[in-house]
Amino acid sequence: MAVGVKVADAMRKSVVTVSPSDLVQKALEYMVDLDIGSVVVVENKKAVGILTDSNILERVVIKKMDPEKVSIKEVMSHPLRTVSPDIDIEEASRVMRDLSVKRLPVEDNGRLVGIITEADIIAMAPALFDIVKEMAELRCGLPEEASDKTYSGVCESCGNFSDGLRRSQGKLVCEDCWE
Repeated sequence: MAVGVKVADAMRKSVVTVSPSDLVQKALEYMVDLDIGSVVVVENKKAVGILTDSNILERVVIKKMDPEKVSIKEVMSHPLRTVSPDIDIEEASRVMRDLSVKRLPVEDNGRLVGIITEADIIAMAPALFDIVKEMAELRCGLPEEASDKTYSGVCESCGNFSDGLRRSQGKLVCEDCWE
């Protein structure tokens, strides 16, 4: 069930990037200074990988490698999986789940335009709960105590826009069409 919130609405537009030839130490400094969990690896203006805090722990620290001597290319995750800013965040969440990743770079026509993380999606949760609740009310009928509640939208009977839509016989109708 799409929730109607696009990746573009939840993503971070500023993305920190590094080169594959940069040393892991440089990425670590960026990540600590900016309190971020990843950097996107860019080569010739094209996103080619991602280096995450987990990559560094699992592929550098645990193996007792020196971050000042290891290039990002040696330990980054690739190939890079990206999403479009136009997809629903529910689809982005599904991609993250299926790939077991916490972050997805966002590309629009091959150009890096942002990054969306689990934290960004969780930050949207209160608004999503409201959307899901409203959708459930519309599908299942309003509880008795909320029967006077009105909605804004297009009347399902006459097709006119109204700020006073009410539920009647399973449809949202304007005052003129309400029985």
